[in-house]
Amino acid sequence: MSLPEGTYAGISAVPLQEEHPDGTHPFSGRVEVLTGNGSGILIIDKGRVIAAQFRDQTREFKGKEVIAYLMRNAGDKDLNLRYVQHKYTLEQMAEAKKICRKEGLCMLEKDVVSQPPVKNGLDDALVHRLFNQQGVIAVSVFFEGFPVQSIGEGDFEQVAAMAEDFLRAGKKMAENLRMGVLDQIILESDQRKCIIAPYGDLYLCLLTNSDVNLGLIRLAIHNIQIELEGRG
Repeated sequence: MSLPEGTYAGISAVPLQEEHPDGTHPFSGRVEVLTGNGSGILIIDKGRVIAAQFRDQTREFKGKEVIAYLMRNAGDKDLNLRYVQHKYTLEQMAEAKKICRKEGLCMLEKDVVSQPPVKNGLDDALVHRLFNQQGVIAVSVFFEGFPVQSIGEGDFEQVAAMAEDFLRAGKKMAENLRMGVLDQIILESDQRKCIIAPYGDLYLCLLTNSDVNLGLIRLAIHNIQIELEGRG
């Protein structure tokens, strides 16, 4: 597979944004994923992962499988995860998308041939089930600041990056307060509510109306979490 080379843009821990930490300039291009166990590529278009490939010592992973693999192994100290960024022009991005469709690496629904549900949480039916709950405005499934599956209205690139920051802070706070394992984070304002929770091997972020029935939403999330665990 010969993807456009792009312009080298350095090594990043979070290849979703260029130089602005607030996400106002999301990254577009090819990202080399380098680990102690293998290597691969991510194609990122305006901060969103649209295609992926990774090969470790045992097999090759494509599309959504890559995010699930990285998530499952994120706690492995030997992973030594690094991202090498290469910016794309519009023409290079168009060529990369064409190649990725041909190679079966795409993650966007319009580019992916129908696939069976997988236990890592990348299941369209389950995401739509959450989105169809009364009062839900948007649902985004993410991994390490990457929005990998989203429905509804919202700036998913920035939401995923910020949700990842909330997770890190929440886990640290739960640890310091000896609260046990973090289950959910709920952010409330006078206009909206936001819920961040584990979702299979990934995480999800729900944006809802302010008057939503949180009990019903949390029950829906819990039921889906149980369903995903049952697939293991």
